Amino acid sequence: MLILRCRQFVFMTVLVWGVLDVSLVPVVTQAQLYQLVDDLFASYKPEVRPTPVGKATHVNIATYLLSIQNLDEKSQVLESSIMVEADWLDDHLSWDEANYGNVTYFFYPQKKVWLPDVVIENSLEGQRQLGYDESVVMVDNSGLVTWKHSQFIKTGCDIDMTYFPFDTQVCNIIVSTWMSTKDDIVINHEAESNGLNLTRYSVSGNWELVSTELENLPNENGLTRLQFKITLKRLGNLYAWSIFSPVYLLSTLTSFLFLLPAPAGEKIAMSITLLLAYTVYLTITADIMPRSSLQVSYLAMYISMLLSVTSFCVVLSVIVVHIHHKTSKRSLGWKSRFFLHKLQCICCINIFEGEEEEETSNRATPKQEDLEEGLNGHRGNRVSSHHSQSKAAVAPLQDNAAVSPSLPCTERKEEVSWPKLAKAMDRFLLKFTFFFVNLINFIFSGILLFGS
Repeated sequence: MLILRCRQFVFMTVLVWGVLDVSLVPVVTQAQLYQLVDDLFASYKPEVRPTPVGKATHVNIATYLLSIQNLDEKSQVLESSIMVEADWLDDHLSWDEANYGNVTYFFYPQKKVWLPDVVIENSLEGQRQLGYDESVVMVDNSGLVTWKHSQFIKTGCDIDMTYFPFDTQVCNIIVSTWMSTKDDIVINHEAESNGLNLTRYSVSGNWELVSTELENLPNENGLTRLQFKITLKRLGNLYAWSIFSPVYLLSTLTSFLFLLPAPAGEKIAMSITLLLAYTVYLTITADIMPRSSLQVSYLAMYISMLLSVTSFCVVLSVIVVHIHHKTSKRSLGWKSRFFLHKLQCICCINIFEGEEEEETSNRATPKQEDLEEGLNGHRGNRVSSHHSQSKAAVAPLQDNAAVSPSLPCTERKEEVSWPKLAKAMDRFLLKFTFFFVNLINFIFSGILLFGS
């Protein structure tokens, strides 16, 4: 019985001690944490730099690029998200952990501790110290203060639209101190990164991040200025298919204006339609480009040149139609005949080719009819005689037709009409504009694709 009571006493003692141990330890630690905070911040001034006068505070920072939200070409603004992680030693916030229940760190509102006056110098939303009052910092027993801050920023960026839509842009994010000089604050960027840290970067759908570089900018006032250079390459496949390809196809259609016959009314209508199409695409391109760009895009020059060529083709089409419908009875002089002859040589065409066949057919037809009448109305020797005479008459005509000059550069004595001159001009302008337009396409395609 005595042994049983002893066992019960030991069990209850252990149970009570365990309950007290579990419940009292956190209470004591929490109380000591309160005491620690009270002791540290009793005479702490967040407005005063924690390092003694004459000694600089070393701030180690790491800048992360989280994403590229947008690059507005018209406003020349880069919208991005960054995160700045910094740490420094605050001599007023160190303690012996053994005196405070082994508390090694705690979190505290950032507005109640000293922060380096770091700003985004080229921000378009005003230069203010990074961080929010609601954010917290982590303080450990050695006095090391760790601060993390993420922010959406808008910075200015000089846009170069020369090679749009295959352009590459270089934008800068400048991190600097606002008032503190290098005698007060020394900013050290993380040694393992030569630019922005990209471990948390989210890929953009419009821009390819080519590289980031870090550069220390000089300053006459002794401020610390870190410039992060961001190189972005436009993903121009969408623009190539939506703008460049249609313009290329429209330019090819320009030369085919002169393939339409002059009597057809569609020649002028088609030329005006192409002219309006170029105007629309030039307007679309102008809306994308910045209003105050110091550079002129090769794409705008390309479309403007094709617009000029098309306008010139409209004028030429009107002239060709006017020449074709000219009702003057006066035949062309020797100058016009010489001009037409040279056009035939250049274009390797013969505008009299159709008329030669028609004339040969007209000459041969009466003789064949005479031959048929002779065969039907006469017999015997008269039939054979007429037959031989008809053959003799037809043969020279066919021989003459066979040896008729059909080469483009052969001089002819036939009277040249205005429609023939219009036809020759159409053929010449067809080949000339086709060569000239494709030459423009080749030159500007090479500049846009390989020049950037």
